[in-house]
Amino acid sequence: MAVSLIGYVNSGCVSLVVWSSNEKADLLVEIADRYNAGGPMVDRRCVRVEVVKKASGDAELALTRPENEIPQRPDVWWPAAKTWVLLLQHHRAKLPSIVPAVYASLIQSPLVIAMPQQAAQALKDKGEVAGWGSILKLAQDPEGWARYGKPWGRFRLGKTNPTISTSGLHALIGTYNAATHKTDPLTVEDIRRNDAQSFVKGVESSVVHYGHTVETFLTNLWNADDAGDALSYVSAVAVEEKQAFDYNRGNPASDLCPSSQCPRLAPKEKLVALYPAEGTLMADHPYVVLDWSHTDAEHRQAALDFRGHLETRAVQDGFLLEGFRGPDGQPGVGVLPESNFRRQLGLILPPPDPAVLAEIQGSWSALRKRANLLIAIDVGQSMRDIVPDQNLSKLELAKHAAKEALTLLEDDDEVGLWTFSTRAEGDRAYREILPIARLGADRRLLELRIDALETETGKRQLFSAVLSGVEYVRSRLEPDRINAMVVLSNGLDEGSQVDFYDLVSRLRKQPNDARVRVFTIAYSAFSGALRQIAEASPGAFYDAYPEASTIKKVLRDVISNF
Repeated sequence: MAVSLIGYVNSGCVSLVVWSSNEKADLLVEIADRYNAGGPMVDRRCVRVEVVKKASGDAELALTRPENEIPQRPDVWWPAAKTWVLLLQHHRAKLPSIVPAVYASLIQSPLVIAMPQQAAQALKDKGEVAGWGSILKLAQDPEGWARYGKPWGRFRLGKTNPTISTSGLHALIGTYNAATHKTDPLTVEDIRRNDAQSFVKGVESSVVHYGHTVETFLTNLWNADDAGDALSYVSAVAVEEKQAFDYNRGNPASDLCPSSQCPRLAPKEKLVALYPAEGTLMADHPYVVLDWSHTDAEHRQAALDFRGHLETRAVQDGFLLEGFRGPDGQPGVGVLPESNFRRQLGLILPPPDPAVLAEIQGSWSALRKRANLLIAIDVGQSMRDIVPDQNLSKLELAKHAAKEALTLLEDDDEVGLWTFSTRAEGDRAYREILPIARLGADRRLLELRIDALETETGKRQLFSAVLSGVEYVRSRLEPDRINAMVVLSNGLDEGSQVDFYDLVSRLRKQPNDARVRVFTIAYSAFSGALRQIAEASPGAFYDAYPEASTIKKVLRDVISNF
């Protein structure tokens, strides 16, 4: 979690808590630290701004609860887009309103379909018009890129979960607009049209996997590019323009860094931002001063004063240099090169009304690509450790989290469960608790089997279990599903016959169109192997250490990939 650390511990000051979306949080921390150092005052009291990094969807979900149930309640919410504010208004319909009638957009960034240069050029050479219609055409073509004379296999789209991520939500809305050929705000009748849902489902069928942040896709893409094969991972990613800008300068995580000091080298094959022909949604970053029942005049004034600081020319110029556009939609001079970005935007689509927006978001679970998923849980002795302040073991917390995570999957998702320890079956490095099967038929049984899990003595065979799991999923590979394995472990291997480097090599060499992705969760400090396993597949790595009590949120984030 990114926070501003200068001075806000002074209990005599007005503490202004700002929840910021991911892609601008680190920059906002730096801005807040400089602001705090300047000694801002309100009504003769010092002001200290504290920035909390929180994904827009996670923040919206948290804010739907009653006031007294929200920890570290924010004074200001700065999500990536107005769409989240509209959703909050809908979801809080039975609670007191906390959203003011007016709020300001301070910076902007449109949704783009970002493609590696070779892929974008292949479309251009064929005279294709970039948009959701062309994505659907590619998704449904069994020849994939071979139709364009390219050896990249089927078209694969990277797209985030619209319940958490702005780019995922805006891509979903934009796809509905394309399906209905509408540029006006969508209606409930539009969303419920069979042809519209069929169009959206067709686009979703091309998804390689989902994710809770764009960072997962861009990091995996950078790793593939570093290995000289950028298009082996995805053909395109739906992202904010600013995130494509960050990737092109070697910053897939959108960390705060001068161009010469970004954590990675710039990719060999940069992304080209394609602006959907049917129109696109704008991440307009509204600065929302929340109207809590006990908000005092000092906090309101502090929030307005900080907004005024963010609107100053010097601060706005800093946002432009980081790839954002100004509130007028114009980019910084020379920041977004014409070869990869478009300075003048085309059609910007208006967001739907709150109730329609909620229905669009809710429709995704029925239309998304389904999973063919194996969950493998480490039941070694370290899972008996009690988590401070929880009075529960790591295994008990994992069991509770796993059962709740299953509620995010649909009945026609296919899920299986393994554990791994020395008390496996025969020479196996794992124990099969339930084979992969349709969740609807086995949901209750799976919950009961998860409840019955207990820790076991002996040495773990992590590497062998991962390899066996990947081979098992591949043996029943379903091309129209997300084929994956989720591994929850302390990260230690204590006796596998499979060498770690051999495992990583095998994961990397999987055929692109028959790939099983591994998503790993670490609950100890020994996370290095789990991170490399995830990156080699490529899937994603999640860290539940040292706060193992966060496993509930971590597993929710993991399941958001499916």
